[in-house]
Amino acid sequence: MPLRKFFAATAVAAVAVLLLLLLNLAYLYGSVYHQTERGAAFHILLVDYDGEVVGRSLSSAYQHLKSPSFPTLFTQPPSQYPTSDTIIHAVRNRQYWAAIFTSPGASQKLSAALQGGPAATTYNSTDALTYVWNEVRYPATADSVIERSFALLVAATRVAYNSINGTQALTTLAQNDPAAVQVYLDPIDAGSINVNSMPQGAKVFYNTISMAMPILQQFFFILALNGMSARFRLYDDLPPKTSGAVRAAVSAVYTFVGALCMTGYIWAFRENWPVHGYQFMETWMVLWLLMHIYFCIIDAAASILPQPALPFFIVTWIFLNISATISPFEITPGFYRWGYALPAYSTYEILTYIWSDGPAPELHRALPILFAWWLLGLACAILAHRRRCRLTLNAAGSQSSSSKAEKAFRVEEQNPKRMGVSSSEEKSINAAEEPALGEPKQQPGNERCSNTQERDTRTAEAIASSEPEQRPDGPDNTLQTAEATSATREGKS
Repeated sequence: MPLRKFFAATAVAAVAVLLLLLLNLAYLYGSVYHQTERGAAFHILLVDYDGEVVGRSLSSAYQHLKSPSFPTLFTQPPSQYPTSDTIIHAVRNRQYWAAIFTSPGASQKLSAALQGGPAATTYNSTDALTYVWNEVRYPATADSVIERSFALLVAATRVAYNSINGTQALTTLAQNDPAAVQVYLDPIDAGSINVNSMPQGAKVFYNTISMAMPILQQFFFILALNGMSARFRLYDDLPPKTSGAVRAAVSAVYTFVGALCMTGYIWAFRENWPVHGYQFMETWMVLWLLMHIYFCIIDAAASILPQPALPFFIVTWIFLNISATISPFEITPGFYRWGYALPAYSTYEILTYIWSDGPAPELHRALPILFAWWLLGLACAILAHRRRCRLTLNAAGSQSSSSKAEKAFRVEEQNPKRMGVSSSEEKSINAAEEPALGEPKQQPGNERCSNTQERDTRTAEAIASSEPEQRPDGPDNTLQTAEATSATREGKS
């Protein structure tokens, strides 16, 4: 039954869509599975310029917080990082995710402030510690993991100081000096150096939805482009090289404008984000390369895959690329690190280097990956174009053969000889339709009926008289001939 087939096909389609979403979302959710338990993968630089009780308190606090969910601190001597600028440079170069250091003479300043006087009045607890971080590198992770970890570390350092030096500090405290008492209650805090701040709210979209939009943008345009190419017979009326050049020009112009639009809405909602014009141009060019890669890949897929399978490919391609950029590989399961080879990850790495306005030590990996994808996409797009031209040519040949066969069939229908009627029969039929000489013409009122009757009678008589040799002798044939002759005479009378 047609209804049974309909329900069966609907069930198969529903199961296919559900499996598609289930597998892709399981892959995406798996990339952040137990992510909070991998915080130790973030490496943070620790430099103790103080060397006294404040530095010891910081080290003691880290030992108390040390766990798989807390970032790992690597202590380096001041001789390797003699100034705070060298520490900032290390964070900007991505040698470490962040850094924290004690100020030179922090313990001595604290001890003097506890004794009261001008030292207590001018004392600032945030000068004891300073942490350095880079918000532009995965903003959501930097806010939720790095900065939160520093807040816990500073609070634990304050507690460790009270445990280590609290009793001794109380003996030297000028209890009659309100400023000194305030120093005792809040001895240690930390200042923050954000190498590249991102105050805008749209920053959470840069490594998520913004990595999916270029794929959707190319997908919908390619659907429209293929439809217009078929409607205006691009492959029928133009040679393959010309039609290929047309599509290449269209892809270059469209992706160029599309990258400009994407860069434009990023800049339009940047709020107080300190970026410059040359960074706008560099962002534009990187996104242009990414969009052209996506255009070539999707164009090839649209040529090879059947139309019902194309959305399955697009959805999977989107989830694979988003999973590679949604969070740092340091805290994702090891399996997901194959995403280093995906174009979205390399693009986001280059963009963060552009936006941080600093050295780019990993460009030696990101740029070759992008250009390799671009060359692969171009090769696939060329092969896909040749396949389209070949299929169009074959379809045109089949259509031409069908048209010729139909035309020949119509000619045969119009030619009685080819339909099994001999030339003598045809002449007899035509002669029988002509009025005999000397016959009176029918009256106008009975002309139509009379002509029809005479035509049928004469046709039968002509056929019977034209092939006497083909009819076997017998009483049936003689009777039929006599009946035809009698009918003819009655028609004439």
